[in-house]
Amino acid sequence: MAYYDPLTNLPNRYWLNKQLKKLLLNRESPELLAILFLDLDRFKSINDTHGHHHGDVLLRRVAERLRKCIPSSDFISRHGGDEFILVLHSLKTVEEIEEMTEQIVKEMSLPFYIDGDKVLTSTSVGISLFSKECQQHIIPKDADELIDRLIKQADIAMYVAKRNGRNTYEMSSSSSNERIIKIISMENELKYALERDELQLVYQPLIDLKTSDVIGAEALIRWNSAKFGTVYPNEFLPILEEVGLIVPVGKWVLEEACKQMKAWTELNSLASKIGVNVSPIQLKSSRFVAEMEQILKRTGLEPRFLELEITESVIQNSQESKKVLNRLRSLGVKVAMDDFGTCYSSLSYLKHLPINTLKIDKSFIDDLDEVGKVLVETIIQMGKKLNFDLTAEGIENEEQLQFVTEQGCHIGQGYLFDKPLSPEEMSRLLK
Repeated sequence: MAYYDPLTNLPNRYWLNKQLKKLLLNRESPELLAILFLDLDRFKSINDTHGHHHGDVLLRRVAERLRKCIPSSDFISRHGGDEFILVLHSLKTVEEIEEMTEQIVKEMSLPFYIDGDKVLTSTSVGISLFSKECQQHIIPKDADELIDRLIKQADIAMYVAKRNGRNTYEMSSSSSNERIIKIISMENELKYALERDELQLVYQPLIDLKTSDVIGAEALIRWNSAKFGTVYPNEFLPILEEVGLIVPVGKWVLEEACKQMKAWTELNSLASKIGVNVSPIQLKSSRFVAEMEQILKRTGLEPRFLELEITESVIQNSQESKKVLNRLRSLGVKVAMDDFGTCYSSLSYLKHLPINTLKIDKSFIDDLDEVGKVLVETIIQMGKKLNFDLTAEGIENEEQLQFVTEQGCHIGQGYLFDKPLSPEEMSRLLK
């Protein structure tokens, strides 16, 4: 009971540490030792879908399959949950270790049959290596620290494999270790960012290209972390989605932006639009439209002033998306297609979904060579014929401004006009 996991009958962490310590302190130890950290992909969804009985049986079957994959002289342990550690010391080269890992990944992706159900999973694997050249004069205390470090490195490499799409493996490296350690640390800090008041909205002005008037703004989130300083959305939004915080943070963003826009409508009669980015995960929530309605009531903002910006990934499930967007339209809320033109699916959905605005992606505005001009002109002309409002993102110089204005684009935003501003700076600009 002290040394073995009762569910899988595999050795546990305590046994693993003892065996690894023996190997590292043995002067006759092998030239190369590899630690493989395995984690099953989507194991939680298997538990949720099939029940915990299936999950327990799956873990036993995985243990049996892993035993068959490795030489009898190597060993395997259950680290906890759906995590396993394999220690390979019978192989002579890194190439052999990689070949065996590839075989393990392949075997784990084959179906499991449990009580007549076909259960599919896969595994993500991280590998850390230790060679005899590094051994020198290890003492028992050093061995304990070394074991912890090797397992941690393999764990981090597994995390990289997860982020690279799962069902694969990664070798440990110092650069990836540093990057993933930072991501893990960010995850922990983000969990408390809202209650610590570290999240902030800034606002990039929207300019009417005919009159040069400021007619509104796009709300952009920033994270002013006590630990990491100012962190931009492309760094932390994917983490928010992964750790399940995008919905509460997205709700906070909507409330803050609506509250701010209500104040601006009273300050400036020209202020007619606040753009707010919405995650696909938010839109999938069955409560999203009801919560949107409650936010509008609480803040007193008329729905016509709010424009939700969605990306083309939202509309992959067009029927469900259409229902949600139609309900938003019935509230009076507008919808903009953000980053338009960067995904192959754009045109096929334009006539089916209640879209008000097309936002031309910055990448097109950046690259106004001969071909680039044709693409932007085509998007603008098509949008005008379909009665969409058109916004050009990322305008940074007079040449870009002149071109999109001549083509009849309605709204512009970018650093040529202004950087994203604090609420106070934006209020002064509107005045």
